[in-house]
Amino acid sequence: MSTIDLGNLVGSYNDHLSAVLPKAVGSNLVIWSAGSFATVLLFNILRPRNKIVYEPKTKYQTDEKAPPPINNGFFSWVKPLWSTPESVLLDKVGLDGVTFLRFLRMMSWIFLFVSVITCGALIPINVAYNRKYVDEQKRNTLSILTVQDVEGKTLFFHVAASYLINIIVLAFIWYNWKKMVALRHAWFRSDEYTKSFYARTLMILNVPKKLQSDEGLQSLFAGLQIPYPATSVHIGRRVGQLPELVEYHNNTVRSFEEVLVSYLKGGKIGKKRPTITIGGCLGFGGEKK
Repeated sequence: MSTIDLGNLVGSYNDHLSAVLPKAVGSNLVIWSAGSFATVLLFNILRPRNKIVYEPKTKYQTDEKAPPPINNGFFSWVKPLWSTPESVLLDKVGLDGVTFLRFLRMMSWIFLFVSVITCGALIPINVAYNRKYVDEQKRNTLSILTVQDVEGKTLFFHVAASYLINIIVLAFIWYNWKKMVALRHAWFRSDEYTKSFYARTLMILNVPKKLQSDEGLQSLFAGLQIPYPATSVHIGRRVGQLPELVEYHNNTVRSFEEVLVSYLKGGKIGKKRPTITIGGCLGFGGEKK
């Protein structure tokens, strides 16, 4: 194949892409926008009718950990989502939950500022440059929005925007890092953490063989003369099949609870007694009990 034929092939392929890409991007934009809108609409329809799925703590949590009730309005969940202070969330969902929500909020603000810079400043610059300097036959609806054909001093706007976006990201990370340090200090000083069992538990490894007993470990602590004496000391022991038996017990209890929930649905006893098939293969045979 000659160089001329190869150049014609590449040129025809680029022309084909220029004609297809705007339609492909536009169709994907419509599909994903419609999917997002349908997801939000479906969530707002199902949430008031299935609170046991979307708001389980409002039903099962009765102490101070219970979240504040949310009305059944279409967008009633938006206001508590944005207005609930982190001090309340820290007490309700703990430090891990607050950290996750703060990260999502930080990313939302970052993308908002980046969108303002790119869509509000760079895209108009690209459109103005393409309309002025790029031939109409060599541009399309998609390329006119991008930096694909931008050249010369106009690129300095993109360079400045790149630096500005990096500064914005670093500034948000720095700000949220300071807030997270304050949240960690507040959590470690809270009553829930200081009074929790795991916060007062210490694991010691490589205990000498002669001290590998409850009494030996207690004497080890007594010899260290620590200011806060240990209230309870236990040495780890081999438990054999106990973890497997505990897991088997938990799975059995869960299976029983699933049957019980379906049998006592809505507080009313079902008409048919629940049964279970013992033995058999692939749903055939076995004995019902």
